Amino acid sequence: MDPLGAPSQFVDIDSLPAWNDYCEADQLDSHKTQVEKPQLDVRSPFPYRQDINAKIILWKGNVALLNCTAIVNTSNESLTDKNPVSESIFMHAGPDLRDELQKLKGTVRRFLEIHGETLEKVVFAVSEIEQATYQKLLPLYFPRSLEEEGHFLPCLPADIGNSEGEPVVPERQIRISEKPGAPDDNSDEEGLEADISFIGSHAFARMEGDVDKQRRLILQGQLSEAALQKQHQRNYNRWLCQARAEDLSDVASLKALYQTGVDNCGRTVMVVVGRNIPVTLIDMEKALLYFIHVMDHIAVKEYVIVYFHTLTSDYNHLDSDFLKKLYDVVDIKYKRNLKAVYFVHPTFRSKVSTWFFTTFTISGLKDKIHYVENLQQLFTAIPPEQIDFPPFVLEYDARENGPYCSSYPSSPDL
Repeated sequence: MDPLGAPSQFVDIDSLPAWNDYCEADQLDSHKTQVEKPQLDVRSPFPYRQDINAKIILWKGNVALLNCTAIVNTSNESLTDKNPVSESIFMHAGPDLRDELQKLKGTVRRFLEIHGETLEKVVFAVSEIEQATYQKLLPLYFPRSLEEEGHFLPCLPADIGNSEGEPVVPERQIRISEKPGAPDDNSDEEGLEADISFIGSHAFARMEGDVDKQRRLILQGQLSEAALQKQHQRNYNRWLCQARAEDLSDVASLKALYQTGVDNCGRTVMVVVGRNIPVTLIDMEKALLYFIHVMDHIAVKEYVIVYFHTLTSDYNHLDSDFLKKLYDVVDIKYKRNLKAVYFVHPTFRSKVSTWFFTTFTISGLKDKIHYVENLQQLFTAIPPEQIDFPPFVLEYDARENGPYCSSYPSSPDL
């Protein structure tokens, strides 16, 4: 208790300014050179909501001195984490705190969307060092206007968790029913068959042991090659099942990946149109699922990929993390049967990026990359009648390299 007449050291939350009251102009100006406005009118998964922003407070200070109902602070399971914030909380709260502490699950944003009416305010109490970081990150999840929402949309990470904001780990998703395989009262025969087929397909049902332990052994190099391959196959099968069950029509409509004819060796030709991939505006996990959905039956035999880099911009460039993830997820047949990647109309920047990626990240691809400066060069490997060209590719090549053949097959839908 404070001495009589002395000002209280505790801070009343109602006296702190809300996130809405922070000026957003400086935020936008500081990012104009880093992020351009998205090309399409697409809403953020975290849309502008004034009611939520009114509950958010960014405050530089000691969280233990807030006059509030509850404090959420990171710690270990036994609550013995030693750091100045934890020690300050325990000093002010007293010995009963250990029996009462509970960890809040999920992200603040998703929690407020679902349970916002039960909370009056949420304060992010930060240090002076952390304050600048929070000021940059909060607009991604709590935009203060429609303009700020659109401006920071490209900055959002690909993985934003589930509807509760929690990260999704497939190995930890366990489906337990009272009577496995038995239909619900309102289910039909098809639902029963689906449930029965699911039994035993999960890692938990197959009693495969501690998934985290297996991952740790992999990192330590203690799992055999056969065990690694088995684990990789199980992981790919999960992706394949999800790809077959998911509605991927929105990705398919982009026409960024399609099968065309065959090359001079009779191998299937797959076309990737870089300009049709709006990286910042689509769900990249769905893009990966669509790739698996289309390519699974193609990759059982030898194939080649023609990638049109023609007239792409920064909004179309797949980042190395996504490409590495795709390469790691796909089955071994994809890598074994891929015989060539024809990189059409490359730029100097794309050549440098590809060299670094295939040298330091995925060395197995390096010898399969072939840079193609013009379509005439491509036709030495693939006959022109075996490729469906997007019209803009033909127009660009004719403008830059001169017309070569007037009977290029083009697709009006591309």
